Amino acid sequence: MSIISQLSTSALLSLQDSVANEIAGCESLEDAAQSYMNVLYEELRESILLARFFAAIPLNRLPEENRAFASDLARAKNVENLMSDDTLVLSLLGSRGKEEAWNHRKSSSGHVGIPLISAEFIEAFPMMSRLLKQMGLGLDWIENNDLALVVKTAGKMGGIFYVEDAATERDNRGRKIIAAQDFVREHRVKSVFGIGGGYLGTEIFFTSIIFTNEFVNKDIVQRFMLQANKFKTSTMALAIDDKLFNPHINSAAVNE
Repeated sequence: MSIISQLSTSALLSLQDSVANEIAGCESLEDAAQSYMNVLYEELRESILLARFFAAIPLNRLPEENRAFASDLARAKNVENLMSDDTLVLSLLGSRGKEEAWNHRKSSSGHVGIPLISAEFIEAFPMMSRLLKQMGLGLDWIENNDLALVVKTAGKMGGIFYVEDAATERDNRGRKIIAAQDFVREHRVKSVFGIGGGYLGTEIFFTSIIFTNEFVNKDIVQRFMLQANKFKTSTMALAIDDKLFNPHINSAAVNE
């Protein structure tokens, strides 16, 4: 096990290899995402409190329970009329952390998925707004429902989401980037960062979000892009072939 702030280049390369080995043979993006979060947590558990993986996936390609969650959220915010079958939903695919309830996406009740409906809607979520902007997508394409732009740029997309101090950092409206300050205080969260990318020829893009118990330098975070790129190349076929969710897990959930 290692501490993120002390990772050497060789340790990061070794971690990249561990990620590649662990996800080899995964039959869905969901399985690969969970395996990825497992590796990160097991290797860096001295630093990581919670590691989560999200992917933007069209509404009509989500499992039934995920579609229902996204629709209910849109309805609660009075924007359901803006949703369509091709609305991208930033969906939780993998989760691992210090508490048992954080160790699988199915255990999450509040972060199942955020529909990317409009710029105004996303701006209400400071962390997600910053994430999309820092990954290079911005919010204009959401306002214009320009999925063609996402498809065109996804393969080139890549970047980091970075919050140096989860307890104090604010956006240009004066809001805390990490809105769940009770979570930050209870678990003594210090830095939060994400790494991500997109799949060439698709509208699907992904990001991991890591909550740490130490302050992590941005230079270290940027070096984590090696893993994101490795994950992307290793799971490209799953995204292109629409093998996004584990059919056995999700069909069982529907039948319960």
